[in-house]
Amino acid sequence: MAFPEEEFPVIFHYDVLRKDTEFFMHWQDNPEFLYFTEGEGEVVSDTQRVRCKPGDIACVNPAHLHSVEPVTPECRYYCLIVEREYLERQGLPVGDIRLKLKVSDSMLREYFDQVVREMLEREPYYKTAAKARILGLVSCLCRHYAENGAVSTPAQNRRLSMVKTAIRYIQEHLSEGLDIEAISAAAGFSKYYFCRGFKEITGRTVMDYVNFARCSHARRLLITGRYNVTEAAQRSGFENLSYFTRTYKRYMGALPSREDTAANRQR
Repeated sequence: MAFPEEEFPVIFHYDVLRKDTEFFMHWQDNPEFLYFTEGEGEVVSDTQRVRCKPGDIACVNPAHLHSVEPVTPECRYYCLIVEREYLERQGLPVGDIRLKLKVSDSMLREYFDQVVREMLEREPYYKTAAKARILGLVSCLCRHYAENGAVSTPAQNRRLSMVKTAIRYIQEHLSEGLDIEAISAAAGFSKYYFCRGFKEITGRTVMDYVNFARCSHARRLLITGRYNVTEAAQRSGFENLSYFTRTYKRYMGALPSREDTAANRQR
C-alpha cells in the first residue's frame, strides 16, 4: 500500500456499503481501524467475525485477511489506515501484538471523533494534530485492548497463509496473463487444494477474485484522470475492451466511461 505523503503516512476515507456492494477479502501490512457511524456491518478478520453497530470500532491487525459485509440495507463507517512502520517508530508495537477486533469505548470514540474533525475541517497544522490524535487512539488500544493466545488452528493458519500469498501474487501480476495453475503454483499448493481453500477463506473463486482485483486497479487508474478507459483496461490485464466494460460494470456497479468522465470533470 502506497501512502500519498511520506511525512503523513495515513489513509482516511468514508465508506458506504450496501447489500449489493461487492467487497472482497484483502490484506495489507498496516493496521486498519473502522469507526461505524450508521447501520450495522459484519467485519471478518482471518477466522474471526464480529457485528458492529454505530459507535463501535473494528481493529484489523496487520496481515489479516479482512472484509466488511453490510447487515442492514446500508452501513457507513470511517476507515483509517496508518503505516505500521510509523507507529512502531513511535513505540507502538502493532506488528507484535494483536488488538481486539471489536471495541466499544467512549474514550476511543472521542479520539476517533477528533481525527475525523481534523481530517474533514483541515485547519492549519491539521496533519500534525491528526497524527497526535491517532497516536492517542492507538496507544489506548495497545494499552487496554491487546489480546493473548492464538485464534486460528494450524490448518487454518496454513490456508490463510496460502490465500495471502496468492492475493499478493495476483496484485503483483495484474497486467499479465493470470491463470489458476500459475497462481496455485505461486502459492505452493496443488490446484485442487488451492481452489477449495481459496473459496473457503474468501467466499469467491480464484478467477472471480482476479477479475475484481483487475477492475479495482482499473478504477484507481481512471479516477486519477491520467488514463483513458482503453489504457486502464490494458494496464489492468484486460485485452478485450468490451469484456472489460461488461466485467467492470458487474463488479464496480458503473461503466468505466463514467469514472473517466467524472475524473476529467474534476481536473
